[in-house]
Amino acid sequence: LTVDAKYNDGITSKDGLVIAGGNLIISAVDDGMRGKDYIYFKTGTVSIVAGGDGLKSDNDEDSGAGYITIEDGIFDIVAEGDGIQAESNVLISDGTFNLQSGGGSNAYLYGDVSAKGIKSGVSIFIAGGTFNVGSADDAIHSDGDIAIEAGSFTIATADDGIHADGDVFISGGEINITEAYEGLESALGKIVISDGIIYIVSSDDGINVSAGGGNNGGGPGFRSATTSEYALLISGGYIVLDSDGDGLDSNDQMDISGGTILVNGPSANSNSALDYDGECTISDGFLVAVGSSNMAEAPGTNSSQYSLLINFRSGLSAGNIVNIVDEDGERVLTFKTIKAFQSIAFSSPDLKKGSSYNVYLGGSSSGTVVDGLITDGTYSGGTLYTSFTISSIVTTKNL
Repeated sequence: LTVDAKYNDGITSKDGLVIAGGNLIISAVDDGMRGKDYIYFKTGTVSIVAGGDGLKSDNDEDSGAGYITIEDGIFDIVAEGDGIQAESNVLISDGTFNLQSGGGSNAYLYGDVSAKGIKSGVSIFIAGGTFNVGSADDAIHSDGDIAIEAGSFTIATADDGIHADGDVFISGGEINITEAYEGLESALGKIVISDGIIYIVSSDDGINVSAGGGNNGGGPGFRSATTSEYALLISGGYIVLDSDGDGLDSNDQMDISGGTILVNGPSANSNSALDYDGECTISDGFLVAVGSSNMAEAPGTNSSQYSLLINFRSGLSAGNIVNIVDEDGERVLTFKTIKAFQSIAFSSPDLKKGSSYNVYLGGSSSGTVVDGLITDGTYSGGTLYTSFTISSIVTTKNL
């Protein structure tokens, strides 16, 4: 079916709209496909070029309506407005989504225009699929909560990669945010990461809990009790950040209990690789956070895993290797930086109370570098920079 709508929407229903299959090619002056009460998409292929939104359900009078459910399908959507927009919930089980909204990540929005990749007024739940999103506004946005269980995401945006006014839950999937203002943000709730592979490049904060006040609420079943309404909670996953603002930022609580986290934070002293206003604790996991020294922080003293914070006496160039070995000469950390830096925060189960460690700077390694981390090969040629013995949960060296 080919639809060329030169006046308004391409395909529209005043109640619900169900697509059970087929190949749809739609060009519309306004929205591509609109089901006022809901859109239910079982399978099929859709190509949309829209002057408004791509897929839209906008019933704001019935709390049980205004949703979009997608089981599977292939979606190629170019929209001046939002790619997929639901007044209430967006539920996606699978599919392939190529979404461009508002002209893409290099575009500039004028006035009160919404040009998000996927947008909901209540909640977004994604259980799988492949997503390529280029947006002038947030790539994935909910006025309530967002939950991602699986899927592959490649995101470039002029604003936030994944933004919820409520909570963000990530329990799986592969997320690659190649361009964003902030990578993951919860404006009024918490971010909970339990699994998944996450890469973020951001011009401001990599992962941010802003704790702006009161929680809008969100979809049922997403909430989980924590010691704080506003918190960054990481219990697993593999996270790599390259941020010009703060790397990990919580305006309240931060808790790390697992996972691998590699932060290439800011070179400028107005931000830091770790930034928290409440308490930060680490009980398990592997953390490397390099960046500027003026506001540098390590996890707090109420942690149960040992941490190290080194502030170097002068700025160091990108490409330097920081090598830490224990008193037996065994490698604890070999990390090659990708940006200029003056501080490193490090925490690992390998750090033990009463043990002594040497820190070497520079040199070279024959090992393979993966996201800055070197886990094999031989290190040589570095200069002994400092030595320390762990006697407390946090060891700080200002050199």
